[in-house]
This record gives sequence, C-alpha cells and structure tokens, in this order.
Amino acid sequence: MQMIDVSKLATVQQCRNLMGNAKRLGREDVRRAALRRCVQLQAPTDTDPVVGGFGGMLVALEEVFLQRYGRALKANRTRAKAKAAGIMTVLTDWARGRGQGSGFEMLVEEGLGDYTGEYVVAVNPARFGADAVFATRSKLAANGVALPGPT
Repeated sequence: MQMIDVSKLATVQQCRNLMGNAKRLGREDVRRAALRRCVQLQAPTDTDPVVGGFGGMLVALEEVFLQRYGRALKANRTRAKAKAAGIMTVLTDWARGRGQGSGFEMLVEEGLGDYTGEYVVAVNPARFGADAVFATRSKLAANGVALPGPT
C-alpha cells in the first residue's frame, strides 16, 4: 500500500480527518504519521529547547487524549505543577520517577516517545543533573525510544 505524504498536511483539521479515515480503514501507520504531523503543527516554538520541548509534550499529550477519549482534555495537573514549581522541577521529578501519571506510556504507545518529558531531559543533559539524565535515558531505552546520535 502507498504511504501518504503527511508533510503536505497544512492544518490540524486535515490531520484529524486523515487520522479518522486511517483508523476506519485499519491503517495504523497512516494514523500515527498523521498524529505526529498534527502534533508538529501545534507544537510551540521557543528559543529554549527545554521550554519548547515541554510545550510540545503538552500538545502531544492533549492530542492523544483527544484521540483516545473523543473529547478535548487538558493536562491540567501538569500545567498547574509547572506553573507552581517550574518546568525544570517537573521534568526533574519525572526523570527521578516522582509524580508522573500515565502520559509517558500513552505517548510511547502512540509512537511519540520523542515528545515525552523524559526525552526533553535526555536530549538536554547540560540542563539537568547527571542522575536525572541517566534515569531518563535508561527509561527511554527500556521503552524502545531512540535518542539522536552525537552531533
């Protein structure tokens, strides 16, 4: 079967339409590719890769919520903790295995492991403690999430 070039999708609605059609037709590969494109279109850009990565994680998680539950749900607990304690604290806590819900598993199951908070920590090692970076890299590897090679 032919793969659709999802990079040509220009709107979130186009992505969601394709996801629905792909699901109906049993094309999991197309559905996942459209989901990834949908997240890419919504992910915020920020000059700080940690802030941008955290924002991308929120977008990805909320899109997965929408696809799974059929209605828009916000990651309110995560947003509240980030507002109260700061993004760095939230990510460090997750890296150390504290205070995390099922978001990691949901994102990995959907093929969006590179949109997890753990991935943000793993690819920004200079910003986090060595223990946090080691823990996230181990967790990502154990769940089949590849890290980018050295540049």
